Amino acid sequence: MTAMRIFILMLCFSLTACGFHLRGSYNIPSTIKHLELKLDTNSSLYFPLRDSLQQAGIQLDSSDYTLEILEDTLNKQTTNTDSRAKAAEYTLYYTVVYQIKNNEAKTTYPERRLLLRRSYQYDTTAIVGKTAEEETLIRELYQDAAQQILRQLSSFQPTQPAMVKP
Repeated sequence: MTAMRIFILMLCFSLTACGFHLRGSYNIPSTIKHLELKLDTNSSLYFPLRDSLQQAGIQLDSSDYTLEILEDTLNKQTTNTDSRAKAAEYTLYYTVVYQIKNNEAKTTYPERRLLLRRSYQYDTTAIVGKTAEEETLIRELYQDAAQQILRQLSSFQPTQPAMVKP
């Protein structure tokens, strides 16, 4: 019985020593524990990003820093056609560009660009099912973008503005 306890204890220590973290748990720097989110509430990214930031312990209120989403676009392209020249496969491309500014409106975290994509087969005999699949993939793109932004924010180090010599 004690051997089993020792084994479990050693397993726990080895997991913490290797840097293991639960998915979605990030060490957010204290400098951005309060952050203002500048993103149109009509954007499909707004709620997944807001929820992810709050789950990470970030208070979304007036702060010294503002997370500004500069671009938020979703495109759908045909990537394969069948013998009748009908679309057989689509790829969804989701682009997000963001930066962090301080309360003096100076960029303190350089502009970052995320490009996510998902592909799916399209079958004209199952239009309803494929529409639902596309909607699910789009929701996953927004969730993944929010998680990637959060992961990148965990390494936030404000840059110092360049000094101008007279």
